Amino acid sequence: MDNSQAKYIDIDGINTRYFEAGEGEPMVLIHGGQPGMASSAEIWFLNFDELAKKYHVYALDKLGQGYTDNPKVNEDYTMGAQVKHAVGFMNKLNISNAHILGHSRGGYMATRMALEYPNLTKSIVIIDSATLMANPNTFNFYEDVAERAKLIEDPKERTFYSAAQNSFGTEHITDEWIEGIMEYSKQPKNQEAVSKFAELRQMFVDDLANRRKETHAWIRAGRLQTPTLVIWGLNDPSAVWDPIGVDCLNLILPNVENASMHVFNRAGHSAFREHPEEFNAVIESFINLSLIHISEPT
Repeated sequence: MDNSQAKYIDIDGINTRYFEAGEGEPMVLIHGGQPGMASSAEIWFLNFDELAKKYHVYALDKLGQGYTDNPKVNEDYTMGAQVKHAVGFMNKLNISNAHILGHSRGGYMATRMALEYPNLTKSIVIIDSATLMANPNTFNFYEDVAERAKLIEDPKERTFYSAAQNSFGTEHITDEWIEGIMEYSKQPKNQEAVSKFAELRQMFVDDLANRRKETHAWIRAGRLQTPTLVIWGLNDPSAVWDPIGVDCLNLILPNVENASMHVFNRAGHSAFREHPEEFNAVIESFINLSLIHISEPT
């Protein structure tokens, strides 16, 4: 998978970049970050082709990230608007009953989609999502890294350093990934999103805090009926295993009948990149077992 295979589609006036390959049951990959943050669908490139051998896989750039347009109005610089955009993407392409994998802030999105639009989700995978669990104090981690990175003059070294700070190892930090981050980060629309998000950050934080409280209440009330897998990196420096990963375990597993958790050792914030073969195998096993569980007579 590479950038030459990118497609674009209009979602309610938002030009949206995505990648698509494979046949079989639909699978949607949702990356992390917020508008202006250096994350896009390209983060899945080490997993995409292998997953596409068994599933019909889609990976989109979220609203205000990668090469997808920025929000049209200030009020859409929120996680709620990103969820709405992802739902619009699935509806536009007639995707339903899909396996949705969400990383970091994308894990929160996958959970909200399963709760609000259960017809869209056959299973969900929540990957290292502090956004789902904790107050957004992980801003401090990223801001500290960004401040230290400013001291590095070479742009490629600076980008590598930032990625390495959120990882256990560095083998997964490929030239392709680094060059992709550098390329879309220098877009004028990305710089606009960075400025807008800085201006509207408190609105984003307040909206997320309210929605998170609601999300937890719904889960504890048993409303999350979708088979759910939680994945965490034991060595995640931004969404730390204890307490954030442990809190996620304690929220999901007791309250979701068909739920399990897999913790990757020697893995940072993106275990799917640091251990792509094992990650893909865990995903396939989870999907197969969850289908057996669903088909069992009650």
